[in-house]
Amino acid sequence: SGDLPWARVQFKKVASMIRNSSLSPTGVRAAFEARGEIFTVPAEKGDYRNLTQTPGAHDRNPVWSPDGAQLAWLSDASGEYQLMIGDPLGVNAARAIKLPSSAFFSGLAWSPDGTQIAVQDSHKSLWTVAVATGAATKVDTDTHPDPFRQYDATWSPDSRWLAYSKNLPSRLRAIFVYSVADKKSHQITDGLADS
Repeated sequence: SGDLPWARVQFKKVASMIRNSSLSPTGVRAAFEARGEIFTVPAEKGDYRNLTQTPGAHDRNPVWSPDGAQLAWLSDASGEYQLMIGDPLGVNAARAIKLPSSAFFSGLAWSPDGTQIAVQDSHKSLWTVAVATGAATKVDTDTHPDPFRQYDATWSPDSRWLAYSKNLPSRLRAIFVYSVADKKSHQITDGLADS
């Protein structure tokens, strides 16, 4: 054990290290990713909370549930990325949901009814994950990926449809909608222009 002061446990000011943020539905608190930890911070009065406290893991991309009762984020604490569903107070331990592949995941989006989360992986697949069961369903895979563009998935207000953009063989993007009930995607723009 040498004198390695940079490797010792220490407090850090993380305000300049924020990477992702998410405002709670009520606007009372915000969630931040900083230095691989997930924090919630009050808009006006109260204390900040470190929800993860996992200095050996990379926790990232916090998003609030539509009712503000839960937070979702991605964590590699197990060695592979998992979807974490946690209490915004940090009182209860977060629940880990195994993701469908060993890839890099991003783009979390809660459905408005709070039952599903859309997520994309680095293999250019778009998934939905049921919050209650952890069951994952593949929505689509982009066969002509563009490293600079994402699916930009967004839910319909009734949570029955997921809209997203995807490259066509022409390399122009088209808009698709995925029916949760039918488990089928439908192209809704003609592909003659980039959408």
